[in-house]
Amino acid sequence: MIKAPPIGRWFEDLTAYLTDGLACAEDMAGFVVYVPAGHLVSAALGTIYQAPPGPTYTGRTGYVHLVLTKPGYRRQGYGRAVTACLLAWFWGQGCGLVNLTASADGERLYRSLGFEENARSMRLFGT
Repeated sequence: MIKAPPIGRWFEDLTAYLTDGLACAEDMAGFVVYVPAGHLVSAALGTIYQAPPGPTYTGRTGYVHLVLTKPGYRRQGYGRAVTACLLAWFWGQGCGLVNLTASADGERLYRSLGFEENARSMRLFGT
């Protein structure tokens, strides 16, 4: 998605989804860092969903959809800052669990924030 050109139906659908979700600010949040010149250099986006509760878990679950930092601004704490804000928002919303899919670039950051690998995760895309 990151390298795809921002044109076509997928981008229109994404724009509508983000506009609606962030306007409500109930189960979706985004955090950004701008540098003084007004350039967006880092962003994190997450949503909350309700999974079935368990004996020690309410089921309220956060999902980190993306954490992005422009290449020239990496390793300066921006990704950590937006991710920490997103995690604080999840905890403040009563989430008992936060999931994400880590890229190789982000794995070190996520581990330093306390994320652990879950080798049982699987997925299936519909055709």
